Amino acid sequence: MLNRLFFFVVFLSVFVVVGVLTSAEPERISVTDFGAVPDSKTDCVVAVQKALEVCKSKELPILVFPKGRYDFYAPSNGSRIFGISVENQKNLVIDGQGSEFIFHGIMGVCQMNHSENITVRNFSVDWEKPFIAQGTIVDTKDDWIDIKFDTSEYPFEIIDGKLFFLGEGWRRQVEGYTLLFDKTTKELVYQTRDNAVGSNDLFNKRAEQLDKNTVRFHGKPKMKPESGTFIALWLGRYIQVAFNLGRSKDIVLENIDVYHSLSHGVVAFKTENITLRKVDYKTNEKKNRVFSLVADGYHLNTCKGLVKIENCTQVGMGDDFLNLHGMNVMVRKRVDDYTVEVGITGKTGASYVLDVGDEVWFINGKTVQRGETGIIKEIKEIRDGSKVIAKHIVFERKIPVDLKEKDALENKTWTAELEVRGCHILKKHRARGLLITTPKRAVVENNYFRSAGTAILIEGDVDFWYESGAVNDLTIRNNIFEDCFSSGYAGDWGHAVITIHPSFKPQTENTQAYHQNIRIENNTFKSFDYPILFARSVRNLTFANNQLLRTATYQPFAVNRATFWFDGCREVLIESNSWSEDVLGKNLKMFHMKQNDLNLKDKTVQITE
Repeated sequence: MLNRLFFFVVFLSVFVVVGVLTSAEPERISVTDFGAVPDSKTDCVVAVQKALEVCKSKELPILVFPKGRYDFYAPSNGSRIFGISVENQKNLVIDGQGSEFIFHGIMGVCQMNHSENITVRNFSVDWEKPFIAQGTIVDTKDDWIDIKFDTSEYPFEIIDGKLFFLGEGWRRQVEGYTLLFDKTTKELVYQTRDNAVGSNDLFNKRAEQLDKNTVRFHGKPKMKPESGTFIALWLGRYIQVAFNLGRSKDIVLENIDVYHSLSHGVVAFKTENITLRKVDYKTNEKKNRVFSLVADGYHLNTCKGLVKIENCTQVGMGDDFLNLHGMNVMVRKRVDDYTVEVGITGKTGASYVLDVGDEVWFINGKTVQRGETGIIKEIKEIRDGSKVIAKHIVFERKIPVDLKEKDALENKTWTAELEVRGCHILKKHRARGLLITTPKRAVVENNYFRSAGTAILIEGDVDFWYESGAVNDLTIRNNIFEDCFSSGYAGDWGHAVITIHPSFKPQTENTQAYHQNIRIENNTFKSFDYPILFARSVRNLTFANNQLLRTATYQPFAVNRATFWFDGCREVLIESNSWSEDVLGKNLKMFHMKQNDLNLKDKTVQITE
């Protein structure tokens, strides 16, 4: 009896303790209690950081911004900061409650480092003076182009014949892209890409002010755009990221409208489980803008867990919607049976993606095939005096006997699953749609693509960007692709509506494929041109149950006049697709392939030379 009573008391005590631990109520903390004054246009950076420090002492804090306008100012000393900085925090919600966050100068919106279970939501982001200048084409001749600027939004001055745009504590010339946007649709002008009128030289050499708003740029334009066409002039590249996630876990961004960023929208590195839900990059229609971000929408490097991107729309960006990848770390030399040397600078020196305890694949630099794996035991810095010049990566077990210079290391531990659903990828931004290189499961479904370049690009290389992640399991289904690839051509912004283009080039009919298990099913392709799918070096590739329709939106211009272009692919299946009579091509070209590598059950498609 006493034993039973004892165990009952112990059980009751544990139950009470657990109940206390799990019954904590969320606690609301307002930035206005720390000095932030909405709609005052005063700097709230310090107030926000004070509030975040208090949040660290709470179990379930919710940091709220009562609805209004909040201004964030860069320091006058030129140091680069984030308006919101979350460091070593857990279980935090930041709720803007529909507020406007307006930024001034060179700074970022929000960074998170070494943090877990963080949700950021419900606000918009813009800059008082953006780092892109927008004008309207007035007239173009053989030796000059006239552009009109709204000087209230994009003030400028001309000094010694050179044009400078003026911001808050900065003056800049054109540096980066110049893009043309249709005067009616505000989409990227058909068949134009970067610097369609001219490079930076055209806009940075000799400028002449014709009236308060109009500037004549002297030089030879590469083309003569229609009068009224919008032109956006980038005033820098990769200046400062908006949202920066580093070595964190379980991060959610939702219901955020971003009208401008000085570089990428979201950058993540070694972060586990990321949800981006209705994070929209928008052109500020109230200011008649055609641009939003300076660079990519989402750039996720060496992450793991599950990345979910849901119901997001992006327009006006300076680069791709999404780039999800790892990094190939190139081997400089074999030091001993357990150790390799790698660099630390440049694209080949991406040793920052490797940590002690990570498992890596050893990659053959010639075949680009994954081989054995190893676990990192130690990382040693190699110095020349006080300067780190290389790193030695030491493994727990002996490395492969044939591992050598120009082979690579790929981080196996840090690879992510991907789900992209309900998104709109439009041609109101530069370049491509989704760039996916991950060996984990990836699903792209129920999205609408209307991209200027290729809608989906699958790469992987050891000779330029060194982005790793040969695809093992990718499903593309129930999407609509409409008038994509209107600004692309072979070798630039892709090769077709969907492009699979690793740098590895098959040499024979027996060359082993790089990617595998890619399914393109139940999609609708509405296209004005020939190329639908370009695929290089894929094993087990299916294109089935898709609907293909012809549009008359643009004139066809592609050099590649094949609906399907296969190079070095194995186990290809094409079946049960429906075609409108006027679809262009309906043909297939294949290289470095045997006849039995292709299972062509769709009798509409003809094989051509």
